[in-house]
Amino acid sequence: MKKQMVLFMSAVLIIMLAAGCTTQQQDALEPDPTGDIDHNPFKAADNEVLGSMSHGFANLGLDENGMGASLCYEGGELTIDYVAGASGTAKNIGFLIFVGGVAQPYKFNTTEGPYEYMHLFELEEDNRETPFTFVFTPVTGKQGDILAVHIISLYNPAFIPDMKETQSYGGYHTTLEMVRPMIFNADADIISSVPPFAYLSNISLSTEPVTSAFLDSLGSGFGPIDMEALNKRIFSQLYMNGEDMKTTSNMQTAKDGTLHVIFKIAGHPGVRYQSTLYINHNAMSDKDGISFETVLEKGNVAVIEADIDLGKLEDFNTLYVISVPCNASDFPDDVITALKTESLLLYK
Repeated sequence: MKKQMVLFMSAVLIIMLAAGCTTQQQDALEPDPTGDIDHNPFKAADNEVLGSMSHGFANLGLDENGMGASLCYEGGELTIDYVAGASGTAKNIGFLIFVGGVAQPYKFNTTEGPYEYMHLFELEEDNRETPFTFVFTPVTGKQGDILAVHIISLYNPAFIPDMKETQSYGGYHTTLEMVRPMIFNADADIISSVPPFAYLSNISLSTEPVTSAFLDSLGSGFGPIDMEALNKRIFSQLYMNGEDMKTTSNMQTAKDGTLHVIFKIAGHPGVRYQSTLYINHNAMSDKDGISFETVLEKGNVAVIEADIDLGKLEDFNTLYVISVPCNASDFPDDVITALKTESLLLYK
């Protein structure tokens, strides 16, 4: 089985973290065709490596085509054997799980533990794989379905700026994604112990036409974005109370009342995404659900709007949105991956 160390953090990036700078955009890499270990390197200009991290499915093997074998759900709670390894400064890690794009609470290493959306832990030894298990009942899925299971790690999720020495997340909270299909041989059971984070209200889903102003707002160090690029790639934007969060990593809020959030996603026509808003690594919900589906259309921007109840938040909060593709297998010639917005600090 192919094993590669992943998520190399550069010396420059670590220094930038101390200075409270924003995350630098990284080029996407081709995924490992076996689906066993994905990789996303960050190297310093002098090739110094300060740390590395890897994770993948354990003992799952390959199918007849040499690709990662499918998971199977037979009813009840499902156990997934997994491994993670790290060295240097990259040993703080947390995992988020999605089934069919929907945020999935899970137990960690035991059937008796609590269901949570993220479990954080510290890898103790350098260059040694640590085995563990995810235990959960899928939140979606019917007999005969084949749904993708996305396991997404966050690097150093425990970090949060204190607005004294640090004002942003720098290179922390970067993600690494593993995906396997899961065959449902039974309907998913309904669980009643899902963590409640009913912080959202007034959810609305809509579309708006792509404008030249929208395309201009997507421009980056890689140059302007035109309609041709928009039809091949996928972009997202986050607005808080009407303010574009592209150039800031923190926002001061009131202690009570509501904060209006607008999330926009556009790009490759036909791709279906489920988007989830997270606060302190917990999936926020309203009466209508947790993850919200959008289908990307040529010439349109998908828009999700909601109000966040500020009275339920802590004094310092990490907010981000993760969008997970539901039908990436329909586009085998394209790289369709999960997207995460930059982590945003909301502080009172």
